[in-house]
Amino acid sequence: MKPTSVIIVEDEKITAMDLKQKLVNIGFTVPAIVSSGEDAVDIVAELRPDVVLMDIVLQGEMDGIQAAQKISSLDIPVVFLTAYSDDKTLQRAKATSPYGYIIKPYPDKELELALETTIQKHQEYRDKVELIRYGGLGEGVPLTSHDEEVSWEERPRILIVEDEIITAMDLAAQLGEMGYLVVDTVTTGQEAIQKAELFRPDMILMDIVLSGELDGINVAEHIQDLDIPVVYLSAYTDDSTVERALKTSPYGYLPKPYQIDELYTTLETAIQQHKSETEKIERMDLRISVKEGEMVIEKTAVFFISAIILSLIVYSLATRSMTWLMYLLFIPAIYNLFIVTVSLKKPSPPLGVELPFISILIPAHNEEFTIERCVRSLAELDYNKDGKRNYEIIVINDGSSDETGQVLSPLKKEFDFLHIVTRKPPRAGRGKGYVLNDGVRICRGDVIAVFDADARLESDFLSKIIPYLDDDDVAGVQARVRMYNADRNLLTRMQEVEFSIFGNVILRARDIMGKSGFLGGNGQLTRKKFVEDIEGWDGFAVTEDLNMSIKLILDGHKIRYCPEAVVWQEAVPQWKPFFRQRVRWATGNLETLFVYLAPIIDAKIPLYKKIDSIQYLVFLLFTVFVMLGYIVAILNLGNIVRFAMEAPVIIGIISTVAFFPGVLLGIRRDKVGILRTLVRAVEYWAYCLYLIPLFFAAFIHMLTRKERRWAKTKHTGE
Repeated sequence: MKPTSVIIVEDEKITAMDLKQKLVNIGFTVPAIVSSGEDAVDIVAELRPDVVLMDIVLQGEMDGIQAAQKISSLDIPVVFLTAYSDDKTLQRAKATSPYGYIIKPYPDKELELALETTIQKHQEYRDKVELIRYGGLGEGVPLTSHDEEVSWEERPRILIVEDEIITAMDLAAQLGEMGYLVVDTVTTGQEAIQKAELFRPDMILMDIVLSGELDGINVAEHIQDLDIPVVYLSAYTDDSTVERALKTSPYGYLPKPYQIDELYTTLETAIQQHKSETEKIERMDLRISVKEGEMVIEKTAVFFISAIILSLIVYSLATRSMTWLMYLLFIPAIYNLFIVTVSLKKPSPPLGVELPFISILIPAHNEEFTIERCVRSLAELDYNKDGKRNYEIIVINDGSSDETGQVLSPLKKEFDFLHIVTRKPPRAGRGKGYVLNDGVRICRGDVIAVFDADARLESDFLSKIIPYLDDDDVAGVQARVRMYNADRNLLTRMQEVEFSIFGNVILRARDIMGKSGFLGGNGQLTRKKFVEDIEGWDGFAVTEDLNMSIKLILDGHKIRYCPEAVVWQEAVPQWKPFFRQRVRWATGNLETLFVYLAPIIDAKIPLYKKIDSIQYLVFLLFTVFVMLGYIVAILNLGNIVRFAMEAPVIIGIISTVAFFPGVLLGIRRDKVGILRTLVRAVEYWAYCLYLIPLFFAAFIHMLTRKERRWAKTKHTGE
C-alpha cells in the first residue's frame, strides 16, 4: 500500500526538519516542507497529499488558518500543530473544520495518533460521499435524524463513558466549566449504548477499558449507525488497541494523562468537523436527488418528443403530406431572418476602464500535446497594472494518465505565476464543472477566464475583452472562437464556418439586442462573485458553460460578446471523434432545454430574453427539421418519393431560403471572397446533414445513460 503523504507547513526550519524526521520514522512520507500560507496552497494543490500538518503563524500575508480554508475546500484534511491555544485563535481555526488541533509541545505518540485518526476519518467521509453519489442517502449511508436538533450556538451535549468514578466526575466538572452540557456519565459499555440511543449527544468521550463485557471500541462499533462522533480518552496506546480503535473512525484519540487545553481543542474541532461533514453529506444528497429528478424530466421529455416525431412520420407516410413541416419551419425561419437583420446593426462599444486581477483556469485531462503551447501563449499576455502582471494561470490536472504532469513541472519553474491543481481518483474524471470549481476555490482573481488546453491567443486578448465588463450587471463575456487548423480538411473548414456564423451573426445579434449572449467552453470570462452566487459550475452538467449561462440569465445578469478578442482552438479533424463531441454537445443542449424550460418561462426577466433563450436551446431541434425539409424537397424534385407540400408559396420560400442569409453573412464578415463564400455556404449546407443522425444519437444517449461524466475531446496539437 502506498505510504501516507504529509506536507508540513511550518516557518521554523529546525522545527520543520525535526518534524519531518519524526514522520518518516513513523512511516509517513513528506513530499514537501513550506513556510508560507501562499506556498502551502500552491504546493498542496499540486501534490495533493493525504494530510497537511499546519502551523498557524506563518511567513507572508496568509496565515495558516487562511491557507487551511482554501486547502480544506479541495477536500484535503488539515491538522493544526501550533503553540496557540487561546479561544480566539481556536474559534478562527475551528471555522475551517480541521481534523485535529495539536498544541505544542506535544508527545510524539499524540502526533501519530492524530494523523492516523485523521486519515481514517477522512477516508470514511469519502466512502460516504461515494455511496451517496451512486446510491443516495437512503442506500446504507447513516445520518443522524433528531426530533430535537441542537444548533451549534447552544451548549454541545457530551456523554462521558468512563469506569473510574473519580475521573468521570472530574471530567464532568471540567467540561461544565468549558461550556459543555454533560448529559450523563456511565461506566459500562451496555449503559453507553442505551444512553447514546436515548440522548443522541453531540459527542461521546469514551475510555476504552470499561466495566462489563463491552469495551469502548465495542461500544463505538455498536453505535456507528447513530452517527455520533466519538473521541477516545484512554491510557492504552499500544499498536493493537490503536489499530482496533481506528477501525471505528474516531474523531480523536487522546492518551492519558491529558492536558485540559488539549481536551478542549480536540472536542471543539471534533464537533465542528462532524457538523461540517454532516452538512456536506446532506448537500451532496440533495444535489443527487435533484439530478435524479432532472434525469427523469429529461427522459420523459425525450419519450414525449420521440412519440410526437414518430406520429408525424407515420402521418406523413400514410398521407404522403409534409405540409406540417413547412408550417413548423416558418417560425424559426422568421426568427433567423430577424437575427440576421439585427446583426447588421453596429454593436455598442465597450465602456469599461477597470483592470481587475484575472485568474485564468485551464482544465486539463491528458493534454500532453497541447498544454505547453497553451500555457506559453497565455504567459505572453500583455495585461499589466501599475507595471506588474495582473493575472495568474491555474492548470487543473484532472487525473491525467499521460505526460501532462511532466510537461507542466518545468513550466511552473519557468513561470512563477503558474499554479497547478492536481485531482486524483476518485475525485478525478467526474465532470468539467468539478474541475473548474477546484480552480475557483484557490484563485485570487475578481474575474475568472476559462480556456481549453488547446487555446492559442494574441498578447492583447485580455486588454481587448476586459472593457466589455462595462456594467455591474455584466456577469460574463464570450470571446470569438476560431480554428487554427481550419485548412487541414473539409471537416475542419466547416467547423471554422460554423463558429464564424455563431460569432459573426448569432452572438453579435444577441449582444446588440440586450447583452444576452451565451458562454462557450473556450475564451469565456465571468465575474467571480457571480460564479460563487450560483455555487460554481454544475459538475453534473454535460455542457457546464451552457448551464451556467442560463443560470446567469435567470438571475437577471447580462452576458456580452467580444468579437475583437479571438481565441484559436483545434478543430476535430476526424468524423468519429467529431461526432462523439457533437453528441455530447447536443445532449447538453437538450438537457439544459428540458430542465430549464419551465424556470425560463417563470423567470422575472424581459419577454424577449425568455423567447431568445428558448429559441437558442431549441435551435438544434429546428435545424434538424430544416435539413429534413431539404431532404424532402430533393426527394420531390428527383421524383423519388412524392410528398404533398401545400402551404402558401411565401411560407415555402421563406422556410427554404432562411437558412442561407446567416451562413453567407457569417462567412463574408471574415473577408472571404464572394465566390468562395458561395461555395462554402453550399458545403456547409451539406455538412449540416449530419445533424439528422446526430439528433437520434443524442436522444438514444439521453435515454440510455446512467450518469454524467466529462467526455472530453482529444487534442493532438496538429
